[in-house]
Amino acid sequence: MDNRSFENDKLQNPQVNINTPNQSSMSKGSTIQLWPAGEQKNVQSIPLNELFQHFHTNPETGLSSDFISDARAQYGVNKLTPPKPPNYFWLLFKQLFTGFNSILWFAGVLAILAYKPLGGPDPSMSNLALGIVIFFVIILNSILNAYQEIKSIKIVAAFSKLLPTLATVRRDGSEQQVVINELVPGDIVLIRMGDKLPADCRFISCDSLKVIHLPH
Repeated sequence: MDNRSFENDKLQNPQVNINTPNQSSMSKGSTIQLWPAGEQKNVQSIPLNELFQHFHTNPETGLSSDFISDARAQYGVNKLTPPKPPNYFWLLFKQLFTGFNSILWFAGVLAILAYKPLGGPDPSMSNLALGIVIFFVIILNSILNAYQEIKSIKIVAAFSKLLPTLATVRRDGSEQQVVINELVPGDIVLIRMGDKLPADCRFISCDSLKVIHLPH
């Protein structure tokens, strides 16, 4: 396959530091509203001309050097923020005593009280068995939920390992190799066979592209 161009359209803030649409006249102290107040648009579906104007970029020349520093100051670096290491005991504690489990704890306590002391001189063993079963279900369900949450946290943390270290972009009319952390919204990213996507992107042109849609 030949080069595929992508539009890096990662949106983190509805504003960008710029005085006018002219990239050469921007100032870090200026901020404009890209979309009118109250208007929300999907950058994956709006017309390409409007998309290029929105990010102040050009598909042939890419971003200008004057814009990149301001864009990075506005949007930050292009990297996933790693989640804090989970506290396993705290996750299990939350699962034990929050949500529907809090109601089950109350039901289990009532079942035990129905056995003793409210059961009289000849309490029914079924009440005791019911209380034990309820407590067992609470603990087992909490352990499973905590395990799933920990697994999800580890999956998100593993995403950073899937990103490449370098990306090919068009800037100032030429192709450049940049570290992926330095990508900004509006960069024209060139993807070749075997490359990994360095950021959230939108196709603007491609050649012999095949996409496999996995079922949800």
